[in-house]
Amino acid sequence: MEKPRIVVAYSDKKNSSGKVIDGTIHLNISNRLSPEEKERHITKLTENLTGKISWAQRYRFEENGGIVKTDEELRRLADTINKAYYNYSFNSIEFHKQNSTWGTCSLKTRQIYISHRLIGAPLELIWYVITHELCHLGEPAHNQRFWNLVSRACPRYEECRKRLKAFGLQ
Repeated sequence: MEKPRIVVAYSDKKNSSGKVIDGTIHLNISNRLSPEEKERHITKLTENLTGKISWAQRYRFEENGGIVKTDEELRRLADTINKAYYNYSFNSIEFHKQNSTWGTCSLKTRQIYISHRLIGAPLELIWYVITHELCHLGEPAHNQRFWNLVSRACPRYEECRKRLKAFGLQ
């Protein structure tokens, strides 16, 4: 694995933190630390986040690998899942520019939006995200009833969630 790019910012806050955005490590280091402590925080956070990126590499997928690439294909898949497992009414489903979530569902308009980042993703990941959003039509909260609904159409949903989390780190 090639070394990730690292961006370090300093701020007047109590704790240091870091996150990965599009494969780049972003660190926010506390100004309240001594120079030696700042260096230790940078080293430790970089090691931890580099490990997460390595873990995420196992789940990489190519955008050209999946079969669902258009709104029409997305609708056909959603209709298939919905008819087989739920029979909820919804008005539309389409790919939409979403960078921080994989999907959203409006209970008021009964519209579902799936992140454009999933165009061409493996079928099981698209299947899970569609299922997840459809289930919100029957149960808005992420409670046990919701996860029971999800598991009907996607029994391996926990693995899909891990893969999506990993993809978000790349």
